[in-house]
Amino acid sequence: MAQAACSDVNVFLTGETGTGKELFARAVHENSPRARGNFVVVDCTALPETLVESLLFGHEKGSFTGAEKSVTG
Repeated sequence: MAQAACSDVNVFLTGETGTGKELFARAVHENSPRARGNFVVVDCTALPETLVESLLFGHEKGSFTGAEKSVTG
């Protein structure tokens, strides 16, 4: 956790329900240089599987059917 908090990289946590992912993520955030910024929880199970990448990372106009404009993730 300390190594993740001190580095300037994104951290992606996975695991079963109830294993403490959000608790771990909050601890990393609160102990990082970005602690003054927003902490956003994303429940990936609530996102449609076909749109997860687009919603999280954005997309360019025309990159798939229905992408009428560029969107920042």
